[in-house]
Amino acid sequence: MRHDCIFIGLNTVDALALYHSPLKEDEKIHACQLLTDGGGPSATAACAFSQAGGKAALLSVIGQDAWTPFVLKQLRAYRVDTSLLRLQKGLENPVSLILVNGKNGARTIIWNSQGLSARRLKLTAREKERVMRARCLHFDGHLMPDSITLAGEAKKRGLLVSYDCGSAKPGWEKLAANADFFIASHRFARDLGLPPKKAVQYLRRRFGFHAAVTCGEKGVFYFCERENNVKLLKQRAYKAVDTTGCGDVFHGFFLAAALKDRTFEQALAFAQKAAGLKTRRLGGRAGIPELKA
Repeated sequence: MRHDCIFIGLNTVDALALYHSPLKEDEKIHACQLLTDGGGPSATAACAFSQAGGKAALLSVIGQDAWTPFVLKQLRAYRVDTSLLRLQKGLENPVSLILVNGKNGARTIIWNSQGLSARRLKLTAREKERVMRARCLHFDGHLMPDSITLAGEAKKRGLLVSYDCGSAKPGWEKLAANADFFIASHRFARDLGLPPKKAVQYLRRRFGFHAAVTCGEKGVFYFCERENNVKLLKQRAYKAVDTTGCGDVFHGFFLAAALKDRTFEQALAFAQKAAGLKTRRLGGRAGIPELKA
């Protein structure tokens, strides 16, 4: 099967607690709702992409522990192809503890990648050819050495390359050099020491790709080809329950629209709507809206 997009990066297990009382150390806090969900930037983006109608696969390293059946079952429930996953014996799956403030939807995440994000994929020649038959490859900055290699090969073969740059990890510039779509977080702009608008201008000038920086409820700054300038696509106000996974959902829906030949602005607007709707439910994947590109 030829995939529309293969998502390369991290998968996690998310344990979420929705609360309303002030957090204090050495006290018990009542949770209004508890949820175990799947997480991780590329993994959740793959689920969102599939929900939007695309054929997705996840290329990642996962641990071998009691969580492994849950990880596989959830990905398959979203129709994400798991045949490229590497099961790493002796390592545990990353579990993120997420505290969600029920008053404003903000979340605090406590996590550890368990060393999986730095593992090598060790693809066979046959597996590599399967990857290179996709229309698009999407990276989240984890598995960086393999990501740089795969992005370079994809660029040579004419595949689309998408990069979700959450922060300025070592190697980000090499990966960015092969990107067609570069959508970064406001944290990444802060890492550069630039406000979001200036960061978009810098990225566009340096790399020449479609560039954008997401800023949560404020919206997304992006380079508008039509006006040859940076514009702000404002976010509609939603009554947020939980912002976990909003960026990941954004990327999945963006790519689903972009691969349907929507313009950059149109794909961003579609992704922004999906991310906004996601905030109304607890959980990054549990909150993925039912929208088709």
